Amino acid sequence: MSKYGTVGREVGVVGRWIRLLMGISISSLVLLDFVAGTHTHSLRTNMLIVLFFVGFIFAYQAAYLLIGERIKDKSPWIATAIFVFPAMYFSFVNAFLVPPELSFGYLIGMPYVNHPITIAMLLYIGISFPIQFLTKYGGCEVIAIQNLIHKKNYSSYCVPLLPIDFLEKIIVDAIAGSRETRAA
Repeated sequence: MSKYGTVGREVGVVGRWIRLLMGISISSLVLLDFVAGTHTHSLRTNMLIVLFFVGFIFAYQAAYLLIGERIKDKSPWIATAIFVFPAMYFSFVNAFLVPPELSFGYLIGMPYVNHPITIAMLLYIGISFPIQFLTKYGGCEVIAIQNLIHKKNYSSYCVPLLPIDFLEKIIVDAIAGSRETRAA
């Protein structure tokens, strides 16, 4: 019998601690953005960060409520694609991978929103990882807040940590299987 549970829903000890460390690391990067000497944020930038952060909470809440029940029994990859794409785009792709003229802010005619939206998404993710640590949820971090609010654990994958979660499950299940064999 498996002691680990289901990858994408439960998480093992190693995965939990990695999530906590990632949350601390990402939150620290966000805080470093506010340290004097890197650059100064205007009131507009700070307000945009707060608005985008709250906006992400509401957007994920709305998506969770609108489609969560419909996809809960489907492949975890469906939930992963729906919930992870915006987080990946706004936290990483928009900031580092696309040319500036293809970034979100330029596309909507407001280039000054690129930095605040990236910081807001990184803050959202940085807070979600420790929630995963506390709730022992092993899916996508961007719905950890919603799972906590609604006391549900929809299956999805945390793409960067998926190999670690699968490896930990294999090891935990192998150890549990060998213990059961010896006990019998």
